[in-house]
Amino acid sequence: MNQNEPVVFKSEDSLWQMLQQGTKSWDARHFDANDERIRRLILGHWEKNPNPGRLAYYEYDEPFVCFLNKLTGQTLQFRFRGLITTGWAPGWCFIQLGGLVGTYDADGSGASV
Repeated sequence: MNQNEPVVFKSEDSLWQMLQQGTKSWDARHFDANDERIRRLILGHWEKNPNPGRLAYYEYDEPFVCFLNKLTGQTLQFRFRGLITTGWAPGWCFIQLGGLVGTYDADGSGASV
């Protein structure tokens, strides 16, 4: 996977519809350190020069994450807000999504939101 290419996860139509409608703002994936998409979502750095009195926050290097509908070939592009792991779901990670940036057809045409 080229670093210039977006991070894309294939999804079932039902998940894709929930993401498109805004009824779901996250996705759970198997936490596999060998998966380049997961590795790219982990990478980032600590904020440089935070304002006095405020802790620095972790800035992810990857700005967007996409979901490809396996049924229709359409793609949703979201702002990427973070990747979370928890003790109660070992082996899984949760991708936090920001706002929907665009919807693209299988041929690559589409519109930004």
